[in-house]
Amino acid sequence: MGLARDGYLVARAVVRVLGDSNLTHEIHRVEEITGRPAYRRLLAELRDDPDGQRLLRERPELSSELVDYDALRRMPETTLGGAYVHHLDANGLSADYQAAATRHVEDPEMAYLMRRFRQTHDVWHALLGLGVTGHEEVIIHAFTWGQMRLPVSAMVVAFGSMKHIVLEGRWGALRHSLREAYEVGRDAAPLIKVIWEDQWAEPIESVRARYSVRPLERRWLA
Repeated sequence: MGLARDGYLVARAVVRVLGDSNLTHEIHRVEEITGRPAYRRLLAELRDDPDGQRLLRERPELSSELVDYDALRRMPETTLGGAYVHHLDANGLSADYQAAATRHVEDPEMAYLMRRFRQTHDVWHALLGLGVTGHEEVIIHAFTWGQMRLPVSAMVVAFGSMKHIVLEGRWGALRHSLREAYEVGRDAAPLIKVIWEDQWAEPIESVRARYSVRPLERRWLA
């Protein structure tokens, strides 16, 4: 019964998102239901890693309750913190929305890791130089697939590419950006365990170099 209900909820969410790709809560639903095996694997890896152990022990959250966003706004956009908060403000985003509780996961560590992934998703946007249009969200999920192998990312790339890249005639993104984003994600250091809060004041170029992340080629992103 549980599997049947999960399948129904995922199918309904996919149909809704195909109609309106701004339904982020439905994407979260798919992520939570389909991502449990991948997150169990990630948790096992983090428990065997010193940085992962620290993340799970301290459980930092990117929320307005715990992060001084006004202080980040005073930082130059060339810093990690300044670039991140500029991305949020320029696109009318709130980190608090991404910090919302999970609804389909009972394990507290898994629930935390899912929230942390959602919160740091916008840090990844800043690192890659990506906005939040439909095709750019597809591209960042190609990067995420290279990083984490989440089923939701494969689904976003598969269905979103048809809607936001093929049907919109974004052939450069189809031929170049999707592959480039995947390769950058695959080759970069694992980012899920990074505590970005320690690095807000650092130049974003230094942070990119530390984790082998490079911004994507702008000419293919338009």
